[in-house]
Amino acid sequence: MSARVMRAGARRYVGSGALVGTIVVAVGVGASAFLAGRKVGPEVDPSRYRMIVPEYDVVEVPVPERVVSAGTLMRDVGTRLEKFPKHQLPRGVVLDAALIRDRAALVSLPSGLPIIEGNLGGAEELGNPIIGRIPPGMRAMTVKVDATSAVEGWARSGSIVDVLLVEKTKTTVVAEQVKVISAERSLSPVGSTTQGVPSTVTLLVTQEQCLAIHTAVPLGKIAFALRSLKDEENWRATRFSSEDFNGAHNEVRKSRIGGVVEFGVGADRKRYALVDGAWIVADALPSGFFLNAASMERVER
Repeated sequence: MSARVMRAGARRYVGSGALVGTIVVAVGVGASAFLAGRKVGPEVDPSRYRMIVPEYDVVEVPVPERVVSAGTLMRDVGTRLEKFPKHQLPRGVVLDAALIRDRAALVSLPSGLPIIEGNLGGAEELGNPIIGRIPPGMRAMTVKVDATSAVEGWARSGSIVDVLLVEKTKTTVVAEQVKVISAERSLSPVGSTTQGVPSTVTLLVTQEQCLAIHTAVPLGKIAFALRSLKDEENWRATRFSSEDFNGAHNEVRKSRIGGVVEFGVGADRKRYALVDGAWIVADALPSGFFLNAASMERVER
């Protein structure tokens, strides 16, 4: 083979290799440009998902490490500091445990919760727990009771009663919605049926109620009417005499039922009656009325 032919073949080989290299480079650049221009996913706007955390003034307050029994001196109570938002703390929270070392717990204090100053008392209140239960302006007074007047002993600490004066010919409501503080020197509520009937009961009363009850005591017998803790209604009639039984002289006034409503289904069904202008809960349908449940209207028979 001549030298001229060999040089021509070499030029053709080199030219082919350069062409292949150029094609490879072009493909690589094109692929890179394609991948660079392609969007992998939608753009995320960080401002749309920005978390806003409210800032509160946080304070450290002492809390009991364990449950504190009533009557315990605070110097014997172990405490630790816990952080609470300032706006969530109730009024009267103790902020410094050193200031209450000489105080005593008038009621049981839960562990891990702030200490309320109103639940603490001094040494004199520790010896007389009733004092700490009398709000300013109120009074505590004691009356003698028996099984009948004390509602078989159910009128105990925490109960709400109405005080009645029972005389020979009439009965009068002397005071309404009176709280029983203690019965037979016990601050415990009714816990079992084995508790005996107290002979004395201490009441938490206003100044006016205190005067009224003490004035009524020598006039007759004091009796209690136990009421529900949810009942805040006043008596519709506060006096009843023996003459009210004599229809010839004074017919007993009958309550006027102006309407009845009933709503709900099953165990949630409730019935109310309009008695003497006031709506009260009715356990039974008053005589002379029936209900149209669909229209909720009262229809007279």
